Amino acid sequence: MIDDVGSNKRLSAVISRLRSDLQTTQAEVAREAGIDQSRVSRIEKGDVSNPADIDSVLKALAALGSKDAADYREFAEREWVYIEPPGFWNPQRVVLEQTEEVLGNVDEFLSDEDRPWPLRRAIEGHKATLLRGAAYLNKLSHNLAFIGDIGVGKSTALAFAFDLLAPASSVSKPMERPVLETGAGGTTICEVHIRRGPEYGISIQPLADSELRNLVADFCAAKWATFKSEDKALRDAAAVSRESERAIRNMTGLIRKSQRDAGKTTYQDPAQDLATTCGTEDEFRIRVLELMRLGERTRRDIWYEPSLRAQPMEWLAKTFREVNNGRLSDVGLPKSIDLLIPTFGKEFGELDITVIDTKGVDDVAVREDLDVRLKDPRTAVVFCSKFNDAPGLAGKTLLQHMRQTFSEPLTAGKVSIMALPRPDEARAMKDDLGDTVETDEDGYSLKRLQVENDLSASDLPEIPVLFFNAQSDAPGTIRDDLLSQLSRMRETAADRLLDLSAAVDEILTNHEQQLLVFAVEEVAKRLRTFLMAHRKLGARERLAHQDAMTTIRGVRYASTLWAATRRNGDYSGLNIMHQVGVGAARDAVLRSARWFASLEDTLKALKQDSGLDIAARTIEQIGKSAATSRMAFLEAVQRAGMEVYHEPLSGSEVWSACAGEWGRGPGFKVRVADKLDAWFNEKDDLKERLDDMVSTLWETAVIAPLMRLADEAAPEPGAA
Repeated sequence: MIDDVGSNKRLSAVISRLRSDLQTTQAEVAREAGIDQSRVSRIEKGDVSNPADIDSVLKALAALGSKDAADYREFAEREWVYIEPPGFWNPQRVVLEQTEEVLGNVDEFLSDEDRPWPLRRAIEGHKATLLRGAAYLNKLSHNLAFIGDIGVGKSTALAFAFDLLAPASSVSKPMERPVLETGAGGTTICEVHIRRGPEYGISIQPLADSELRNLVADFCAAKWATFKSEDKALRDAAAVSRESERAIRNMTGLIRKSQRDAGKTTYQDPAQDLATTCGTEDEFRIRVLELMRLGERTRRDIWYEPSLRAQPMEWLAKTFREVNNGRLSDVGLPKSIDLLIPTFGKEFGELDITVIDTKGVDDVAVREDLDVRLKDPRTAVVFCSKFNDAPGLAGKTLLQHMRQTFSEPLTAGKVSIMALPRPDEARAMKDDLGDTVETDEDGYSLKRLQVENDLSASDLPEIPVLFFNAQSDAPGTIRDDLLSQLSRMRETAADRLLDLSAAVDEILTNHEQQLLVFAVEEVAKRLRTFLMAHRKLGARERLAHQDAMTTIRGVRYASTLWAATRRNGDYSGLNIMHQVGVGAARDAVLRSARWFASLEDTLKALKQDSGLDIAARTIEQIGKSAATSRMAFLEAVQRAGMEVYHEPLSGSEVWSACAGEWGRGPGFKVRVADKLDAWFNEKDDLKERLDDMVSTLWETAVIAPLMRLADEAAPEPGAA
C-alpha cells in the first residue's frame, strides 16, 4: 500500500492520465478495483486521498494492462534523499533513479573517514558533478532559439511550424495568418518568447530608461541630420533601425502621412515640421521625449477577455502588432515580448518549451544577446536561412564563433540549421546531370549535401540540416525534428551522467582491492608530475582587441558604428567591450590549445598502461574534469577582458573624437577604426593587466582544480 504519494491534485492528475492512456472507462477501473465508480471519479477530481482506495485503483490499472501504473506504485514508494524527486513522466526518470542510488552508495562510502585520500577526493568531486547533472535533467524547461539574418522568413516559419496562426476566416490570404508580425525584414522590434501560460496574454519587459533615451537620441540625431545637413552622404547614412523608427513615430504621433498630387504620392513628415520649430538638436530630442509621455507607459501585462468578440489568436495577433509597433498609449518600448498561450507546446510532451524568435541579424552577428542563447546549456539553437543561401551568413559566422570560443561540442543537439524554401525553390535544384529534381524532398536532399560540404570545408562538424516550406510542408514533421534536437541534447547529458555513475560504481565496487588504490595513486602521481612540468600558460598569441577591430572594419552599416560611438562603445547592436572579451577568450583558446593537447596525450599514455587498466574510469574522469576547467577558464577570460577594458574605454575621450568623424564625408568607418586601433595600441598597461589576470585565472581555474585531484597536500576546494 502507498502511504505517501504527494498531494491530492498531483495524484488525481496521474491517475486520470494513466486511465486515459489506457483508453479505459472509470466503470471498468471501478469493477477491477472492487469499489464504486463514483469513488474513482472523486479520486480523479482530487476529492479522495484514502491510500487504500488509491492503491486499489493503481493495482486495477496495472491489472488492466497499464505498465505505467505498476511503475508509478514503485516510483511513489521511492524515497529521494539526494536528488529532488523528478516528475513521473520525466524522460530521464530512470537515469535519475540510478543516480540517486549511486549517490546513496557514495555517501555510505564517504562516511568512512579512513578511506584512501585519492579515492575520497575523486569521489567527492564526482558527487558534485552527479548532483549538477541530475539537477539539469530534473528540470524540464528548455528554450528553442531561432537565429538568422534579417528577412529570411524566420518569424513566418515559426508561426506556421507552431500553429501560431489566426483563424483562416479572419484574413484574406493564408500568409496573413501568423500571430507574429511578418514582413520583408526589420519588422520585429525585439526578442519574442512564445510559451505556455495560464491564459491568452502578452507580457512586456520594457527597455531600460537609459537605453530608451539613447535610442530616441539616435532617432533625433538621424532626423536632425536629414532635415538640417547639407551633406547628402550624411543624410542618406544617418538612420536607426526601421522597426525602432516605426515604434518611436507611433509612440510620439509623428506618423508620416501620404498624399497624392498629380498622380504622385508624397509624404508629409510631422517630425520635420517639429524640427523646424526647434533651435537645436537637444531641444528637438526633448520635445520628442515629451510626446512619448513615458510616465504613462507603465502597463506590463495584457490579457485576453472572453467578452471580446475576437477569437483568442486573432486578438493575440492584433495586440502583438500594437505592442510591436508602439501603438498602445500605456505600453513602453519593449526589450522583450512574451506571448502566452494555454495550449502551447503540448506536442513536446513533458518538456516545457519556450520558443524564442530572436531579433534578426542585420550587421554584426556576434551580438551579446545571441551569445546568451549560444552559451545557455538549456537552449537549443536553430540557425535559419533562405533556402538558396543555406547555411546562411549569420549561421555560419556564429557556428565558427562557437567552435573557436566555446568548448562544448556542436554535435550534441545544441544546434541545427533550418533552410526556409519558398514555393518551387526546392524543385529548381539540379542534379549532377543538370536535370531539375522532381520532388521537394529530392531538392532538400541535394541542398543538404551542399550544406554539409560547405560546413566540412569550413572545418565545422556535421550538423542536422532541416527544411520547412511554410506554405506546403507539414508542420508536424518539423516539430518532430525540433523535438528530436531537444531530446538529443538531454540524452547527451543523460549519457554523461550514466558514464559518471558507472565510473563511480566501478571505484566503489573495487575499493577494497589494493590494486585500485595503487593505480589511482599512480595516476595522481603522474598527473601531478605533468602539472608541475607544464604549469605555465603559453605566451599571448593575439591581442584581445583584434577581434573588435575586425568587427568594426567589417560593419555593414556606418550607422551601426555611429550609434556605438555615441554610447561609448556599449551598444546592443555593436558592444565593443563584448567584442574585446570574445577576443580575449579566443586568444586564451590559442594559448591553451597545446597544453590541453599535451594533457590529452598524457592521459592516453596512462590508458595504454596495462598496469592502470583498473583506473581507466578515473583517467577518463580527469579528462572530463579538464574539459570542465577549460570551459570555466575561457568564460572567465572573456569576463576579464571586458572588465579590464570597460572603465578605461567607456570613459575615454576617444569616443567623442570618433563620433566627431560623423558627417565628414566618406570613410567614417575607417577613421573610427584607426582612432580606436591607436587607442588600444597605446594601452600597454591594460594589455599587461589582462595578461596578469589571464595567468591568474589559468592557475585558479585549470591548474588548481587538477592539482587538487593529484596532490594530497593541496587545500580542499572550499579553502581557496
